[in-house]
Amino acid sequence: MAKNFHTDNKAFMLYKDWEDIFQALDSSEEIGELVMALFAYAKRGETPKLSGGTKIAFLMMRAAIERDGMAWEEMCAQRSECGKKGGRPKKSDESGNTDEKAEQTAASADNAEEKPQGINDTAEKPKAFSQTKRFSEKAKKADKDIDIDKDKDTDIDIDKDTDKDIDKAIDKEKKKDAGTAKSVVRSFGTHKNIMLTSEQYNELESRCRSVGLSLESYISKLSQWLFTKGRHCTDPYRIISGWLDNDSKRKTAAKPKERQGCDLSWYDDFAMNFDLSKFF
Repeated sequence: MAKNFHTDNKAFMLYKDWEDIFQALDSSEEIGELVMALFAYAKRGETPKLSGGTKIAFLMMRAAIERDGMAWEEMCAQRSECGKKGGRPKKSDESGNTDEKAEQTAASADNAEEKPQGINDTAEKPKAFSQTKRFSEKAKKADKDIDIDKDKDTDIDIDKDTDKDIDKAIDKEKKKDAGTAKSVVRSFGTHKNIMLTSEQYNELESRCRSVGLSLESYISKLSQWLFTKGRHCTDPYRIISGWLDNDSKRKTAAKPKERQGCDLSWYDDFAMNFDLSKFF
């Protein structure tokens, strides 16, 4: 049965030069969407609906995955054909003859030797000689079968080692890509002068959301101030983190104002004692 790399192959390659393509995407959401699209195509042959830069990147990577998959299918087909034929072909000696041809040549050479007088060519050979020859032929066949089995086992071991190497390479690339995504520096703010890593931005956004504050307002405030003063900030994360801590403390310390009660007794007193004669 022919192999299909979408369903039968356990791994696919991620190339090092794809790092530039991932970094060219606008957000970590697009990077995650692209990675899931690659897994969907490599594992099930699905082509998800993408747009923009993510779609272009997927088409480039899909071609490489398809090329590697077809090569893997051809390799499996060749190994299957070799298995049907009984393994590797018989080894040839230096003169180009196979083992059987070498045995036939040696036997004919023995027959061609000059025999002693008084011995008939048609005479039967001793039983001991015929039994020894029969046992030696069985031993040779057994040795050939053992060699074929060893070759098959070696091929299986090579396949397992190759799969392990591919899995290790994929895990290493995944860890490297995860670390690179966290350390990628991006520009924020109205004037694009606030430099934060993806990890710093996500942390600040989570802290702001927990206390009901807006991270974008802090970034815009710092961006406008730096632009107005003509300055450059080397550590905007520390400044925004300090502002956030101060505002969180003040917001926690502030108590809600007490609402006034809805007592309308004063209105009844006013209505009963009001003199309308002044207006007539």
